[in-house]
Amino acid sequence: MLANWIKKIFPPKSAPVIGKIQLDDLRPYLPDAPIIFEAGAYMGEDTLEMARHWPAGHVHAFEPMPGLYKKAVERTRRCANVTCYPFALGKEAGHQRFYVSGGDSTGSSSLLLPKGHLDYHPTVTFQEEIEVETLPLDDWAQRYAIPGVDFMWLDLQGYELFALQGAEEVLKTTRAIYAEVSLVELYQGAPLYPELRAWLETRGFRVERELLAWKEGGNVLFVRQG
Repeated sequence: MLANWIKKIFPPKSAPVIGKIQLDDLRPYLPDAPIIFEAGAYMGEDTLEMARHWPAGHVHAFEPMPGLYKKAVERTRRCANVTCYPFALGKEAGHQRFYVSGGDSTGSSSLLLPKGHLDYHPTVTFQEEIEVETLPLDDWAQRYAIPGVDFMWLDLQGYELFALQGAEEVLKTTRAIYAEVSLVELYQGAPLYPELRAWLETRGFRVERELLAWKEGGNVLFVRQG
């Protein structure tokens, strides 16, 4: 009776979640102090959850939208194990046009021109374009002397495969990748899930879990085989 009363007064905290997967579910694939790379950090919510979940690890978070980047920095400013970068994760280094989302979502911006997204989510608008700096993951690792990445969380609105193609060296150190995937061409020229899966399989990864929560896509956990 006493135990039930305590649970009602102090309910257990729910397990932290990113992209519909519990962080505890990733523990079997990662070391106790993982190096984490997050692309599409938005306002830093997931960044903060991962930093708290792995206090001995380090989260490197990319967010190219200036306003969102500032919010991510502010949200994680007390986390010594977080570093934020104002870049877009690209296939090549340079500067690219970035299509900014508005309306019902400020989290759908992409380096790719919206296509099917306009039909599936008509209340999300793309009326602004900015120029952002892009940096391939391999270039970033070399520039900042990062020896490897254990885990990647990629939410890039159709650009996931292109970004991975700029990470051939870093991928050799990676144990798990959690990526947003598309079943339809939401953005012009965006590779679909089967193509992304096939590419990662040739580099030693297998599908561990599919969370295709929407008719147009979802998220997939890939882990290194063996």
